[in-house]
Amino acid sequence: MSKSRSRNARPAQLMTLIGSFFALSGLLGTLVAGIMIPAVGSVGVVAKTVPTVFDGLPSEIQVIAPAEESLLLDADGGVIARFYDKRRIVVPSDKIADVMKQAIVAIEDKRFYDHHGVDPEGMARALVNNLSDGGKQGASTITQQFVRNSIQERGYLEGDAELAYSAVEQTTQRKLREVKYALTLEKSMTKDEILTGYLNIAPFGPITYGVEAASQLYFSHSAAELNWLESALLAGLVQSPVDYNPLTNPEAAETRRNTVLMVMRNEGIITEEDYQNGVNTPVADMLKPNETPQGCLGASGINAYFCDFAISQFLDDPAFGDSYAKRERLLKTGGLTIRTTLNPRLNNAAYQALVDAIPVHDESGLDTAMVTVEPGTGKVLAMAQNTEYGVEDGRTMSNYSANGIFQVGSTFKVFTLLQWLKEGNSAYASVGRNNRIYVNGEFSCGGEPIYTDTYDVEDLPGKNGTFNTISATGLSVNQAFINMASRVDFCQIFQLASDFGVTDANGEIVQALPANILGSASSSPLTMANAFAAIAHDGQLCTPQALTVVTDRSEAVIKEYTPQCKEVISPTVARQASNILGKSTARYYNATRLDGGRPFGAKSGTTNNNANTWLTGFTPQYATSAWVGRAAASQQPVQDIVINGNYYDAIYGETFVGRNIWAPYMSTVHEGLDFIGLPDVFIGNVPTPPRPAPTPNQPSNTPQSGR
Repeated sequence: MSKSRSRNARPAQLMTLIGSFFALSGLLGTLVAGIMIPAVGSVGVVAKTVPTVFDGLPSEIQVIAPAEESLLLDADGGVIARFYDKRRIVVPSDKIADVMKQAIVAIEDKRFYDHHGVDPEGMARALVNNLSDGGKQGASTITQQFVRNSIQERGYLEGDAELAYSAVEQTTQRKLREVKYALTLEKSMTKDEILTGYLNIAPFGPITYGVEAASQLYFSHSAAELNWLESALLAGLVQSPVDYNPLTNPEAAETRRNTVLMVMRNEGIITEEDYQNGVNTPVADMLKPNETPQGCLGASGINAYFCDFAISQFLDDPAFGDSYAKRERLLKTGGLTIRTTLNPRLNNAAYQALVDAIPVHDESGLDTAMVTVEPGTGKVLAMAQNTEYGVEDGRTMSNYSANGIFQVGSTFKVFTLLQWLKEGNSAYASVGRNNRIYVNGEFSCGGEPIYTDTYDVEDLPGKNGTFNTISATGLSVNQAFINMASRVDFCQIFQLASDFGVTDANGEIVQALPANILGSASSSPLTMANAFAAIAHDGQLCTPQALTVVTDRSEAVIKEYTPQCKEVISPTVARQASNILGKSTARYYNATRLDGGRPFGAKSGTTNNNANTWLTGFTPQYATSAWVGRAAASQQPVQDIVINGNYYDAIYGETFVGRNIWAPYMSTVHEGLDFIGLPDVFIGNVPTPPRPAPTPNQPSNTPQSGR
């Protein structure tokens, strides 16, 4: 026993004790009927003064909903991430184990069900104890603590530091105000409502508030599942959540838990056998901590980048506040439920396809990303990359799918194809020429020749001469597409690309230069997937959408999202382009095939030195863009390289990205879906094969047999 507890009160202390006791009695006599001890001498003055002061205090306390974590959910309702400053999950009374309620009442306020908000007996006992031996014993009831915590919480939510401080300042005025609030609160709320409110607002850790969040943190299960031993541990935390934190101070937590167990035994809540078993159980053996970080850092590596994209859309939306700061505060305190477009089946398949081709931290140092958009809605269904999300070495928070800007290579040729069709040209028209040098005046905008430097088209051997549009697209013939660009409104190609969302890094129209026709321009996988989704859906370009509906803590809808789409090319032209892309891939993309022969349209892209490789394509159900390169060194050659244990002299969009990433993924996600063909639409008259020259033994009008 400590000296302070063994020594007797000194005469001066005794006089103070007696005086304080009578003063307290006078105060309590004005508050609680039947508790009146006459005051004498100067103490009587205090007792007479207190009612006047007390009556002048406000009696109504505004109990507001406390800060609560917000949830980001996938399309199936699974939790992607949680957002909070204070980790709190508000639950109703029936979601809190009865033994937890019994434990907190036993240790914090034994007479909770007997008093009316203030416990005169407890206050007197605490006063005697504090003055007699120098120790410190609290006298606040659960109702008073609920009042105090509620005022602090209101100050926090309103950004009012003075209000928050007023709940804990050491003044008689504050204590009197707290007492009056508690008495009033007991008239408007039931005991169960007060106890539930207290268990939802009380601190249980440095940033953990409320019994549900505490149960999830320390035991990885809900408060409804708490047993008597776990309840004792949690009940002991509220006195000093930091000092008794079982994760950082297990010995102190164990001592405090055992104190609670003793009280629970004395109150008949647990048996002597329970008590003995409990005090002999190490706290460490009880814990199953779930310390998942808040925000996208707490999302799994598979979902973290979509999380980043979705929350960016939330924070940019004025529906949730007129400033970024207000929107962020609502996110972290408002108890929102944010439902998203993320399809977990697709996203898991996307990640698996990426890492099967290029594992995380592969010796090649290559990055890869893939994103899927739903044609006709703009819903982003999958967004993955082969990196780990985070700030540590070897991790990145850069979202390559949404924010990465990489040269797109021949994927950009689709906009020349669209302009070609828009101006009424046939898919079977002859395009290309042997002379690859284009001089000033061969390109025009609005019918007027434009100045360009002499441009010598680079192409692979064997791609000279003429092709029809289908074969030029399937073989990705550079000189044929430059020839097509010289025969249409050159500037409109770049305007059309801009209409589809493909711009330069500043959001401006890509400069009208011949080299940019072949893919010198840069874009993100999301933008390219969305552009191809528009082709797949009759030329309707939809804003990429990550959110579907946001509700508040009461499940009232704050905002519901609907597709925001506009026509950027006529349905006829879009269908023609779909048809041509389908025919060209079926004929020439031998490495990229979908299971069951499912038709698709696509365009590959490979930039100089194979630095960036792409495959972007669609079915009527999904539009997907996959990219491979180096995010931090996007111009570095990808040649003479070992990828996932296999050597490549160089990689290409169709033979590497298409074969190893895009096609396996698209085959997987189409399993069980309807088999829908691409549009069957007129794309031009098929040319009649030329007649062979007549021979001496054959009249010139002899019909030519078919091919």
